[in-house]
This record gives sequence, C-alpha cells and structure tokens, in this order.
Amino acid sequence: MSAPDDLDALEAALREYSHDDRALGIVRGFAESLGKTRQRQAVFNRPGALVRPPILYEDALERGIVSADEDPFTFLQGDVVATESAYFMGERVRNARFVLAGSTCDLVPKRRQYAALLRLSPIRADNPAAAALVGELLSFKSIRRMYLPTIEGDGERVVCNAVEFDGIAQIRMAELQLATRHASLSLVGWRVFGTLVRHMMARTGDAEVKLRSCA
Repeated sequence: MSAPDDLDALEAALREYSHDDRALGIVRGFAESLGKTRQRQAVFNRPGALVRPPILYEDALERGIVSADEDPFTFLQGDVVATESAYFMGERVRNARFVLAGSTCDLVPKRRQYAALLRLSPIRADNPAAAALVGELLSFKSIRRMYLPTIEGDGERVVCNAVEFDGIAQIRMAELQLATRHASLSLVGWRVFGTLVRHMMARTGDAEVKLRSCA
C-alpha cells in the first residue's frame, strides 16, 4: 500500500482505522450470542478467559517467549496492581487496586516518568444493584466500565470487578515498580481491554466529522 501523498489522502487512509468501532461491535455481538447474564458470566469467568496469573519476564525469557535482547518488562498493559502511591484528582488513593492503562512499551523502566491507571471497583453481592451492574458489564455496552471476574485477594462477597474508565489516576514510574501485581490479562482480555480503551478515548460520530470539515 502506497503512502498518502497529501493531507486529504492521509485523512482518507485513516478514516476506517482511527475512530473505527467495528471491534467493539464484535465484542458485543459475541456477548449477546452467549445468552443471558448467567451464561455470559460462566464463559468470561473461566480460568484464563479474561485474566491469568501475572506474566513474569524471567519465566517468559526461560521459555523462549521473549529474547534476551528485548527490553525486560516488569508490568504489562492491563495488569492488575495494588499500590498506595497513585493519585486521582490530586489526592492519594488508599486501599485500591488498579489496571494499567498505558501500552506495555511505555511501562518499561526509565522510558516514561508517569503511568496511567484505571481504578478497579469490586462488585459485592450485598450491593442492591449488583445484578443490574453485572448484566450491564457483561453486555459490554457500558462506556464507563469493563467486566473482570474475581481476582485472587477478593473477599468472598465479591461477585466480579469493574474496570472504571471514568477517571484516570497517575503514578510515578519509580513508585509503580514497588506495586504488587495480582493478575495479567489473557490474550482475549487484552484484546477486549484495548477495544474498550480505544472506544473510550477516540469514539466519535458523524456530527463531529462535519464539524471538523468546516473551513
């Protein structure tokens, strides 16, 4: 494919990719095909379906999944971590877990000064709205949250977790290195997460296209 030769050609080349929401439609269609909430939860709660134990650099190196000349990693995009050093709206967040929002290459030590975090909210059985929340999460129609199953360390009353897209916390990279990793996303979980993050950050509509086309 040849490179665009002017700005109009560049816009046309990017049109189907930069704000495309077809991937989200695939996720929603798959969830709907599974049936009701109970069936959806059974599929997404399977071990390794969306989350898995933390992926370790040393293990990946030993198994030949990564080579010694590649950048060593401590964290991956989508890792679930616990830290007391994250800030949201200028205040330190206590007793919370987070999902790493930034790309894995930006999480390599000394490559960036800060990392972006999304808060992880446990959905508890004693919450009167728990059933409705779980149903909403498993339809993948929410633009505020993403479904994750329970993770090691959750209490007995936790039925699932929600990645909160409404508000991004920050942490210094040096302090992130001291965070505790609780889980990594599976390949499918990472694909779904990337789809929702992209939709959150770059979704648009025809009206916006018209607005930006005006001279």
